[in-house]
This record gives sequence, C-alpha cells and structure tokens, in this order.
Amino acid sequence: MGSSEKKALGWMEWLRGWLYLLYEMLFQRITASHLQNPLPLPPLNDVTCIITGSTSGIGLEVAKQLAESGAHVVMAVRNPKAAHELIQKWQNEWSGLGAPLNVEVMEVDLLSLDSVVKFAKAWNARLAPLNVLINNAGIFSIGGL
Repeated sequence: MGSSEKKALGWMEWLRGWLYLLYEMLFQRITASHLQNPLPLPPLNDVTCIITGSTSGIGLEVAKQLAESGAHVVMAVRNPKAAHELIQKWQNEWSGLGAPLNVEVMEVDLLSLDSVVKFAKAWNARLAPLNVLINNAGIFSIGGL
C-alpha cells in the first residue's frame, strides 16, 4: 500500500466520532450550566483599549463589556455618528449603576492608509499608554481579488 492511498474510516472510528460529538454537545452544556452567562470581567480601571469595528457585532459587545468594567474604551470607527449614538444609549442604560462609562470615539477608515496614519499620529500625540488593541474590523469580499 503506497503512502498516497487514502484509507476510509472503519465503522468503529465512525461510531466513536459520532459518540464523541454527542457527548460534547450534551455533557459540555450540563457541566457548564452553573456558569454565569456572560462571565463578568474584573475591574479594568486604568486600562486603555482601542477597538476597531466597535459599532456592530462582536466589536460592539466587547466595547460595551470593557466600558462597563471600567476600562477607557476608544471606539476606532468609520462612522463616528453611529458610535456617539451607541455611547449615549450605553450611558443611559448605565446611569445609576456606577461611575459614568469612559468611552470615546476616534475616526479611522482601515481601507485608507492615509486615514490609518492620521489616526496613529493623533493617538501618538496624546503620549498616553495603550494597554489593549483589538483589531476587530473586517472586510468581506466575494469574488476575485
């Protein structure tokens, strides 16, 4: 038998795979059922985070969770108006639950190198530390390059 020949899975391997998948689906949920959802973050005061793509999806949720944990969150976005509306909504929901959220907006278009350079220069001019950078913004393209 040559090394280029492929061997099909036997019925034992196939059955073992399905049983393992069933075990993972059922018992992982049972064993994790006592965990809070979502788990709270520890206090993140004095931590500065820049998050790209933070007006929707995962980036939005990450930005909100970090802000509620006390971090200084910088939303690096293409649409500052949408980001400011989100911050206002978060502040309204958060009022009375603790210190005001420390969230700000900086405009950057990651499709434009000039915009990225402008953003980097504006950030560096602050001479402030950056503890966390979350590059969440993405580009989805269908078709050829």
